[in-house]
Amino acid sequence: MSADLAFLNANVRTMNPRQPTAQAVAVSKNKILKVGSNQEIKQLIDKHTKTIDLKGKTVVPGLIDTHIHLADFGRCLMWLDVSSTESIVELQEKLSEKAKETGVENWIVGRGWNENRFKEKRLLEIADLDAAAPNNPVILYHDSAMICAVNSKALAKAGVSKKTIVPSGGSIDYDVKGELTGIFRDSATNLVWQAVPEPSLEELTKATAVACHEIVKSGLTSVHWILISETEVTLVKKLHAEGRLPLRVNVIVPEAFWEQIKNFQSNDLSMLRVGGVIIFADGYLDSKTASLFEPYDDEPSNYGKLLCTQQQLDLLVNTVLAAGYQPIVHAMGDKAVDAALNAIEKAPKKGKVPFRIEQAAVLNQELLERLKVNDVVVTVQPKVITTEFAVWSATQHLGEQRAKWLHPLKTLLNAGVRIAGGSDCPMEPLSPLLGMHELVVRPSFSEQRLSPQEALRMYTLDAAYVSGEENHKGSIEEGKLADLTVLASDPLTVKPEEIKDIAVSMVVVNGKILKD
Repeated sequence: MSADLAFLNANVRTMNPRQPTAQAVAVSKNKILKVGSNQEIKQLIDKHTKTIDLKGKTVVPGLIDTHIHLADFGRCLMWLDVSSTESIVELQEKLSEKAKETGVENWIVGRGWNENRFKEKRLLEIADLDAAAPNNPVILYHDSAMICAVNSKALAKAGVSKKTIVPSGGSIDYDVKGELTGIFRDSATNLVWQAVPEPSLEELTKATAVACHEIVKSGLTSVHWILISETEVTLVKKLHAEGRLPLRVNVIVPEAFWEQIKNFQSNDLSMLRVGGVIIFADGYLDSKTASLFEPYDDEPSNYGKLLCTQQQLDLLVNTVLAAGYQPIVHAMGDKAVDAALNAIEKAPKKGKVPFRIEQAAVLNQELLERLKVNDVVVTVQPKVITTEFAVWSATQHLGEQRAKWLHPLKTLLNAGVRIAGGSDCPMEPLSPLLGMHELVVRPSFSEQRLSPQEALRMYTLDAAYVSGEENHKGSIEEGKLADLTVLASDPLTVKPEEIKDIAVSMVVVNGKILKD
């Protein structure tokens, strides 16, 4: 059999322990035909073969992101990007240009500003935005995503004034005269956001299709798309029917509306498949709603909160299993992880897909041992881990001893627990290479740093294993799907701090070159 596509003179990192490295790869249709030396692959080349000399570039299995909000990423690509602005004046210029394109009275949503980058070294104010876009309601999110700045038009559209009651978990900034400055924080940002109209299905379809191509450009060949609304069920079906999904998508549906997609027909080799149902056992650390056995150190009366009883969680896990899907339990605090493991331990034994806990952030020795015994895969987003320590100040909120058990990834791996990586894009940056970088250079509790090999495995073989697809992807082996990522440098040999800057040279999905 001859190859349709052949890569020669490559540095192939297969993630296959029986053949860790190779020099060349041959592809036939959508499968890997042969992995070996240049000489072996050349024997499969004929006049119909597309042959590519990679000149020493690194080939890794197609990278997989196990946690992304694809439609939200599409929405963000429709927004005004002000992340590069270095002054309020520069931001105003960009905003003014956007207003000319947008039309009077239409909302302008943007993201990425940071007062520490501004020459003025201050927060945005209502007057700044009014001057640049007086005829448009404007909401611009800080690059931390937990703060927004708005103008007068936006306040009027949202019906917000200085008399508005501040919601729990949020705050609003006022000036010395008691007037609104236009800055809203945390849950208070929703006071204005709720007035922003949803894009039409056609607009969202177009934006999400663009997002898919941006995802491929980052080196990803597969994603786990966490749906957050019923509209997204219609959206994903529409994208699939129109052939606008260029990469593999595992859909993960919240239990609140999973029945709407459970009869969708797919198989392990489909570009779209229903990957599982996510069940929320608790909230998040940054809002102090993650459920803990002991209270938050700086808030002695707050233990967080379980979002369902143990009986309800047991029933949900069993119901999802009985329907033939993977139950994915979001559990951040140690009490929530304990509840998730209780449900898993009482559930019927799994088939080919392992149990999965999303986050499993705050752990202890007992929970670690139970994760291993029950073959539970933990899925994490490395940039979120960095944010929890650097921005949320995890050590202050949890205390030194408990913070040591916050995402103890090296300890988990040493105990034999598998971990898969994701991004939480668009809340955090998309790049899987940035994710690997964060794992390898982790500044908080450096004993939990991973090796580059371990970090790469989280985005390849173990990311495939968590969805029961390790027999089809996750490593470069004969007979597996031809999903490949070609990198300009080798993430296993460059300096750790350089991993995030490695360029993606080419992406192959299903045997087709999508980026070169």
